[in-house]
Amino acid sequence: LLLESAAPVPCDIDHGSHAISVITGPNSGGKTRLLQAVGLSQLLAQAGLFVPARAARLSIRSGMFVSLVQQAEADQSEGRLGTELLRIRKLFECLPRGGLAVLDELCSGTNPTEGEEIFELLIELLGELSPAAFISTHFLGLAARLERERPVELTFLQVELGANGKATYRFTPGVAKTSLALGVAERLGVTRQSLRALLESRRAELQATTSAERDSAPSEPTWAST
Repeated sequence: LLLESAAPVPCDIDHGSHAISVITGPNSGGKTRLLQAVGLSQLLAQAGLFVPARAARLSIRSGMFVSLVQQAEADQSEGRLGTELLRIRKLFECLPRGGLAVLDELCSGTNPTEGEEIFELLIELLGELSPAAFISTHFLGLAARLERERPVELTFLQVELGANGKATYRFTPGVAKTSLALGVAERLGVTRQSLRALLESRRAELQATTSAERDSAPSEPTWAST
């Protein structure tokens, strides 16, 4: 962040010692960076080093489990969902009582119905370990229901949006109403209009390639019966 031209945006986080925070908001809104900052701050504090904050009060944790979205590896025996489920199992095998859990985009590697069921199961059982937990998700409907029903002790953080509808990289209480996927697509030029214009600009190139392939294709053999 210090190598960027813009100054880093500070975030004030008030988190209970045994709270589970569900974090929602648009892509590129800072959710993953927040989770990384929480995990790094905890490690630095427990190593007796300064944390990247103006002031901080952190509880010593008996252990920490972190699961961030990663690129698939060639030797990976499971797909994205399977790998994520193995990590969840590992969490329950290894995380000591009173530890810290940091989970990014939980169960995003499958369809929402099944992913939400697994997400809710984890939320329900994770509380028995009495951890502090930060979990980001795009399951906005489920997060909104959990906010209403409060089946366990939960807090909710959402990416703050400015007057222009863009993320400020700060976080406020509550559940996001949208992931702003269409806005991100428009910003990155992935709309029907922009992609159609891109294809139009490449029309001559594509036509030339098609003609070359047609000219180089082998002719059909001629068969004669005797």
